[in-house]
Amino acid sequence: MKWMRAMLAVAMIGAASQAHAYVADDIDYDVACNGDGYVLTSKVSVTRMVTTPVDAEPVVGIEKIYFGKSCDAFHKLYGKGKWCWANGGFLAEFPQHSFGFGRQELSCPGDEAYRGNCGCE
Repeated sequence: MKWMRAMLAVAMIGAASQAHAYVADDIDYDVACNGDGYVLTSKVSVTRMVTTPVDAEPVVGIEKIYFGKSCDAFHKLYGKGKWCWANGGFLAEFPQHSFGFGRQELSCPGDEAYRGNCGCE
């Protein structure tokens, strides 16, 4: 009986300590918040193909997507963009790529999702 209680306690602690992950393009991201908004950081190294008019080359590394409270977005490879939320999730749009986070709400642990004025049109 003590063994079962101990296993149950370990399982509950593990479930409570798991961080919420966001998923887009089959990549898992962790969230962090700051005064300007949110930062999603890939949990593993990501390979993105960067194309030029004559070539394409892989860029490998941990990926960060910045979501500002003024609906602006930034990605190191894709540059400046915008983001918005809707009932179906949230979306970051850049000139050469979009990240769709379907059925997910952007929030930090302990905070409610940011609603602001970033609704999708």
